[in-house]
Amino acid sequence: MKKKKKISVQTIIEVMIRAVFFIIYPALFSTAFTGIKLIVEQITQRASLQWNSFVETLVVLLVFTIVFGRFFCGFACAFGTWGDFVYFISSTVRKKRKKKPLKCFSKAGKILRYLKYVVLLVVLLLCIKGYSSAVAVHSPFSAFSRFHQLKMADSLIGTGLFLLVTAGMALEPRFFCRFLCPMGAVFSLMPVLPFSVIKRNRENCIPNCKACNLVCPANLEIPSDKEGDNATSGECFSCGKCIGKCPKQNTHNGLPGRLWLPMLVGKAVVLFVIFRILY
Repeated sequence: MKKKKKISVQTIIEVMIRAVFFIIYPALFSTAFTGIKLIVEQITQRASLQWNSFVETLVVLLVFTIVFGRFFCGFACAFGTWGDFVYFISSTVRKKRKKKPLKCFSKAGKILRYLKYVVLLVVLLLCIKGYSSAVAVHSPFSAFSRFHQLKMADSLIGTGLFLLVTAGMALEPRFFCRFLCPMGAVFSLMPVLPFSVIKRNRENCIPNCKACNLVCPANLEIPSDKEGDNATSGECFSCGKCIGKCPKQNTHNGLPGRLWLPMLVGKAVVLFVIFRILY
């Protein structure tokens, strides 16, 4: 008889945080990106910048990202949670069939991650040219929003894109977040304060151990303490998988590994309270 693996406390807490934001705040991603589109349109039209709920959401998430890293992408984005759920189902099925995880883009990921900047540029150019409404209607986020509300999609193009993206999510962890997300492109450009950058004391690592790298959904190389800030820290989703996986508890964000979960809960509570106050 095979022993059933116990679900860790960290997994339970992560699922609870994701569920809360998925159910209560499913539109934060699209709201923030609408704020970016509005700002770009107003700048190109030489109009005065207007402060509204879209821009407000954008500013809150950008400031939160600078202070705490990409916590929003890792735990509070409904579309990111959907992607993780799809990949979890896909990988579970493959394990049952005794197949190895696909990870189709693990080698090409370092190049493909720049594709999200192209997507961001194309979308903004379309908005500047006056196609903002068409972009909103036919985007995969609109189809996801209808799906989330258990309603029929109102765009075949958007539905098709959503299904294609979902298929990619089944093949590669964080497929959309890493390669196609325009909002992710913006977040990745944000500077992250040093105490939120995950690092490791490489001298204490077990020889040839790659546990932290193998479990990283962004396929990143965890930097050494002596290397300072990581050039790709903007690509980190602050998921903490590397911290939980390290056999020597050697991976950290400046604090002992045992404080990761309390800090995670604290971040979730702060972000949740901010949006409860605003909305």
